[in-house]
Amino acid sequence: MPRKFVLMLVMAALAFGAKTPRPLPDVPISTPGGKKIELTQYPGKVILLALISASCADCIGAVELMNKMQKESGPRGFQAVAAIVGLDAQQNTQGFIDRYRPGFPVGFLLEAPFRQMADIGVRDRPFVPIFLFIDRKGVVRFQYYGTDAIMQQRDKATRSIVEGLLRQ
Repeated sequence: MPRKFVLMLVMAALAFGAKTPRPLPDVPISTPGGKKIELTQYPGKVILLALISASCADCIGAVELMNKMQKESGPRGFQAVAAIVGLDAQQNTQGFIDRYRPGFPVGFLLEAPFRQMADIGVRDRPFVPIFLFIDRKGVVRFQYYGTDAIMQQRDKATRSIVEGLLRQ
């Protein structure tokens, strides 16, 4: 994985105080049907968890990227998952799924679980999308935010990080 990307991710995590590496919090993601997505249900997989808004153009682009990556890298142990966050997350999730038809699980997180999952303090104002890169052992190895400079190279950076974690 290119050192430049890793350095940018570390700097971004420090800006918000998100600690990486860190254990994946035990926070279930709710679905519109009342079920839960437990990230522990994907043992041994590299997970890209995107915390998104249902109305954010960058978030929709992230879902398109994740669809491609799920098709290409799913057979090699990759799993994409998304959680819609924000004030209307619960109400917007089913419409988002119906409209964009992601090829991976999508649910929602309310405010407190969202902040716990992303390791964001109550006084911090997060910007979406937020990407959490989780290794095969359930450790959040990297995290970046919608305002990070890395988002300008989101597709390339995301693929690079996932490929690096798949090779481990």
